[in-house]
Amino acid sequence: MNTLHSWFRSGNYSLLGHVDVPRQKRGRVGVVIVPPFGWEDVCCYRPLRFLAQKFAQMGMPTLRYDLPGTGDSSGDARDPGLFESWIQSVADAAAELRNSAEVEKIAVVGIHLGAMLAMTAASRGANLQDLVLWGPAAKGRSVLRELRAVANVERWEYLSEQEAPPQPIPGFEAGGFLIAPETLRALEALDISALSWPEAGRILLLSRDDLPHDAKLVDALQSSQAQVEMAVGRGYSAMMATPQEAVCPEDTGRLIGEFLTREVQERGKRDAIEFPGTRSTVIGERDADGSLETIYRIENSSLGMFGILTEPRPGIPRSDYGLLYLNAGGVRHTGPNRMWVESARRWAARGVASLRLDLEGIGESEGEQYLDIPALYQKRLVEQIEIAIESLRWHIGMKRFVAIGLCSGACWAFHTAIRNADVDAAILLNPSVLYWDPGADRRRILRRMASGLRGWADWARMVRGGIERGDIQRGARRIFERLGRRREGGGHLQLGFETLAEAWSEFERNKKRVTLVFREGEPLLAEMEASGQLPLETNSWVRCIRVPNGGHTCRPLWAQKLVHDVMDVELASVIRAASPTSIEKQPDDRGLSPQTVHA
Repeated sequence: MNTLHSWFRSGNYSLLGHVDVPRQKRGRVGVVIVPPFGWEDVCCYRPLRFLAQKFAQMGMPTLRYDLPGTGDSSGDARDPGLFESWIQSVADAAAELRNSAEVEKIAVVGIHLGAMLAMTAASRGANLQDLVLWGPAAKGRSVLRELRAVANVERWEYLSEQEAPPQPIPGFEAGGFLIAPETLRALEALDISALSWPEAGRILLLSRDDLPHDAKLVDALQSSQAQVEMAVGRGYSAMMATPQEAVCPEDTGRLIGEFLTREVQERGKRDAIEFPGTRSTVIGERDADGSLETIYRIENSSLGMFGILTEPRPGIPRSDYGLLYLNAGGVRHTGPNRMWVESARRWAARGVASLRLDLEGIGESEGEQYLDIPALYQKRLVEQIEIAIESLRWHIGMKRFVAIGLCSGACWAFHTAIRNADVDAAILLNPSVLYWDPGADRRRILRRMASGLRGWADWARMVRGGIERGDIQRGARRIFERLGRRREGGGHLQLGFETLAEAWSEFERNKKRVTLVFREGEPLLAEMEASGQLPLETNSWVRCIRVPNGGHTCRPLWAQKLVHDVMDVELASVIRAASPTSIEKQPDDRGLSPQTVHA
């Protein structure tokens, strides 16, 4: 099969779609997958990619796409009429697949809120034949209740509401994603159970693992003229695990495939699901928010990396610099909370091109279905970044680079800056480690337990046992320094210096600007501070910026704004230092500009 990537129109939006197409015999049915919202969309992105490949192997061309104002599609969360655009996009995606893949019937597989959008589109006359609805609710208020519960839990990790800066944008934030007031009202008013259903068509209603179906929705569907089947949708929770650990729901995928092909042809017993590598074809490019975006594939032997190249429009003076946005853990190239998309488009409008890159096994790139934590710290990932840099030098003409990453992406950016002479700067956001250390999590858990010994009685018991508090601090310092020394790591990233101080000195000698950005409470920040491994204030090339605790992935909107400000200031400093007249200060639509950062 082949994977075709292209943008298609839906109203005023350009939506990025990925179509998995069988190479040989195609059936009469095509499948459109409508994703869920926000953090769920981030988590299940790669599992849905493998699910689409399964459908294509069964002879059904399958389209996945980003809803308006999400992912790589145009627009943002504050657009007026966004919810109506989401509903309209289902019909437009079906029309796109019908025309491009030349299929007769369109089946829609909707996940959670995506299922509710599909049902709404079908009730309004969209040309859809079958619906597979995985985990929908009868009312939008039910979805909002879940999102509010998740948001309340997340707030425990951040600053208290009294201490936190005010939210810079009106609306409700959940999982790092904004729901604007207008969209919020539309969701609150959504009542799927009150919709009228077309007489034709079949519906497969799937639960979320063993959770019961929404009773009101079941009653509404069973009272309609549609042919309704219900089943347990096993694997939903596994599909919604953290992006580096989420897995394709094979049993439910097989169940969906059998449902969709039942009327097309009888199939015998199928072999176990296998997902061969795909060969991708690039179709087209599109304008987005003051920039030109192109799908960028990097093929190297069996390795296939996917990226979005964002460039200035013609007529905008272009910088020699290129920005390289790296994955945050297993999150695809859109970045944490879609921040890479916003930053790339903003800087393209200022003349700076960038690549948002999926490394092997992440997002839209080829490779294993998922990566665990140790697999995120392999040396081969940094080698893949160097392949991407070389590709951009030869094919795009970029001469110098700034690497930007969060969490494991920050670790990759750190090592890329050490290894590659073309990388002049790196912005490291909340790195968990700067070299692979399998014992880090265990020690951090023990440290958190020890930090609970705050009362005088607790410390007195420790002293009576012969352990002084200073001994603990000195021991922690020795452990951290010893772990900072070079070791053989079996393919994992190692420091390459005796201490981090040597790395900071190396950056200073090579005049590479490296900026560490830590939220207060980040474990690595505390460890570096305790062991004296923070960069010296006299080092003008390496510095550490502390920001208030907005969570590891900067989910609160105020934390996102603050990190955008930090990144803008650092990028402006790097690029202006190389070419003082190349970048003009242009405020963006969030009211941000490279001014002083209050951190």
